[in-house]
Amino acid sequence: MDSKVTDYNAELVRDKLVNAFKMRKREATPADLVAVTGLPKPQVDAELPAVADEYGARLRVTESGEILYSFPDGMKSRYHGFGPGFRRFWKSFKRIAAKVSKAAFKVWIMVTLIGYFLLFVALTLLALCASVVVSVGGSNSNDSRSSDRHGGGIGGLWLASNLVDTFVRIWFYSELFKSPEERYYENEARFERRQERKKRPIYTAIFSFVFGDGDPNAGWDEVEKRAVVAFLQSNKGIMTLYEFMAITGLRPVDAEKKINSYLVEFEGEPEVSDDGAIYYRFKNIMRRSDKTDRTFGGTVPVRRPEVFSANPAKMNHWFIGLNAVNLLFGSYFLYGSLTVTTVGAAGVKSGFDAFYAFTYVLFQYLGLAAPGPFLGLALGAFPLVFSVFFFGIPFIRSRQLKAKNEDTKLENMRRIAYRAAVQNPAGISKSEVQSLAEANDASKPEKEGAADGILLELAGAAEGEASPEGAYRFSLIQRTEAAAARERLAIKDSDFDLGGTVFDSRS
Repeated sequence: MDSKVTDYNAELVRDKLVNAFKMRKREATPADLVAVTGLPKPQVDAELPAVADEYGARLRVTESGEILYSFPDGMKSRYHGFGPGFRRFWKSFKRIAAKVSKAAFKVWIMVTLIGYFLLFVALTLLALCASVVVSVGGSNSNDSRSSDRHGGGIGGLWLASNLVDTFVRIWFYSELFKSPEERYYENEARFERRQERKKRPIYTAIFSFVFGDGDPNAGWDEVEKRAVVAFLQSNKGIMTLYEFMAITGLRPVDAEKKINSYLVEFEGEPEVSDDGAIYYRFKNIMRRSDKTDRTFGGTVPVRRPEVFSANPAKMNHWFIGLNAVNLLFGSYFLYGSLTVTTVGAAGVKSGFDAFYAFTYVLFQYLGLAAPGPFLGLALGAFPLVFSVFFFGIPFIRSRQLKAKNEDTKLENMRRIAYRAAVQNPAGISKSEVQSLAEANDASKPEKEGAADGILLELAGAAEGEASPEGAYRFSLIQRTEAAAARERLAIKDSDFDLGGTVFDSRS
């Protein structure tokens, strides 16, 4: 008889339970399900947690102490059907596409940023050299040298060449008169920077500035599960919804749904106390050989806010400077390609467009008959668009990051508030929650009144009442925690002893 009860098709049983809930207007007790389906009670009890998890059940307790399973949001599967399947496919596709695109983009973005900067610097130096040559040639053939330097040929760049010369002289004299101590510390700083660059390649640093360094909370589900299991194994396998909320930081409605998945994964089951409080028992994860103390103390994990970039601020400033140069030159060449129509004897010789004219003539010598369109696209539009995106993506990301980190801090504050409510359900104020949160930057949201909002939401779900002084009393939490404490006292540690070995495969 036992083998027939336990030998069954799990999917078929779950389908029957779902249909039974639909017939019962999405509410039923285990006894109702047995009556409607004709399934054995052990099969109903075994598969009901899976149905509750998949369809997001809400648990309620009747006056007689029975658990009533309810689905107020409808019988929509979280795991099966076109919608969930497409979401899983799309999530995998995005993950793979992101990895491939990032690998290629890291190299491309570095080549574009640094390559264009070096190209523009090279063109500027060539133009300065040409300006000097033209100026010297003009001075040898004309006594009015001052006039030639300021207006003839590409002599309009004379001022720029003199500025470069001045900067070189200043640098030379500043280096000449440095003390030995200054040189020593500068050499040490250069050595440290070289070591840092070896650890963090330049393409990684550039990508970090534009796209960040990834989510610091990757793998959070695993961290959360370890924390929940640690709590259970240190509290005799008993957990309340409010203790679960204190670990996960989930809002009451979300926590009710999430704990259903834990009941399935770790073979837990809900129970009801004599006074109608629900708690959860996970006895099957209590028998362990590792007897390390896992007492629930200051071990609640918190999410870490995401930083904009792991680069030193100075390095990011360099990237900003390089891109600003590319943005400036790209705008200049795009403007020149749209406004300068004639270059040469009858056209531009000096002034603002002189550098564009020099570059135009240079590319003519390199073999381009009409370089205008090329200069407008290759040296104008392309670096200009790239520079806009190079600045725009970090700007947008910084705004999104601010909102994301605010959500993270609110979640961490909820953990603090829920834990305080569990420890002292008879009275907790928003000022207490605020002071506890201020001890950690990861738990201090910028939103005004965040602590009060969290306590108000908890009060609505846990029979909370506010006193005139602003302190909240949570009668349901108090009753539930008292019931869980009684159950833990009734359980002996020896109940989970493994006992001696009765069989050894190697003996």
